[in-house]
Amino acid sequence: MSKAAAPAIATSMLGLLLLAAPALGDVKPLSLYERAGRAPWLIYGEVSSIDKRFVVVKVVEVLKGSYQGDSLRIIYKLENFLRKSWEDRMVFTAGEHAVFFLKRYETDRPDGRLDDWMKAEDLFAEAFGAQGKFSLPEEGSSAYVDALREFVRINAIADPEARDAALLKFLESSNPHMLQAGLERILEEKLAGSEQVPLLLRLSDSARDPVRLEALQALEQIALNLAAAGRRLDNQADVINLLKGKALGEGGDLYRAEAVKVVAALAGEEERVFLERLSREDHSQLVRYEASRSLRALGSH
Repeated sequence: MSKAAAPAIATSMLGLLLLAAPALGDVKPLSLYERAGRAPWLIYGEVSSIDKRFVVVKVVEVLKGSYQGDSLRIIYKLENFLRKSWEDRMVFTAGEHAVFFLKRYETDRPDGRLDDWMKAEDLFAEAFGAQGKFSLPEEGSSAYVDALREFVRINAIADPEARDAALLKFLESSNPHMLQAGLERILEEKLAGSEQVPLLLRLSDSARDPVRLEALQALEQIALNLAAAGRRLDNQADVINLLKGKALGEGGDLYRAEAVKVVAALAGEEERVFLERLSREDHSQLVRYEASRSLRALGSH
């Protein structure tokens, strides 16, 4: 191999390695709802001591799984050593209250064999690495624990229709974490229908930014589904007028642009004049862009 060729080959190999490794932005954290569904054990507890190998947790409540002990141990030092380069380290503080998403310890030995100490009933490992612990705030921790109880309950529902109905009920919850989880799952699984339009319109006026945005995104999904099926809402004109008000209002450019998307999906050609005016005259570049994009989409049909 020539000396001139060596740097080029090294650069190519580095490029392949970078392509093979996931970018940090591509590693999406699991939601609390997803963690509650996937982890075999959920334990609400208090960290009582930490040594070089284990964390000892005093059990406050077993939220999922069967466990009878007053305390348990979580192996973490070896897990931190074996973690992937893009994964966060597991960190614990004595006295902290947290919910732990746990699994049984799995050896890294090629034969998969466990030594006797690894089989102890009180020994666990965190599921999902550093995402296996959710530290509870000093204020409002009960709302998180209540929500996690519900997440466990709903994930255990075997009938898909009953589970979907339970998720839709989250939209009516006064618990903000259940409401947020409901919106996230409804968007992910496209569960909302025309029956949810009045509630989603109310939620789109929420004081909480994520709720407002996700409610509008759910309305967009409903609008697209109705358009694809050639159907209309019974009170479609009233809904469109409300959404036009949001598109022209003071709710922030991100939300105004999302309202434009819903108007375009629901009304289409009926609101071409409105969309054209926004595309030319609105003070927000984002809103002008969404209006222009919607017009181009109408022109392609």
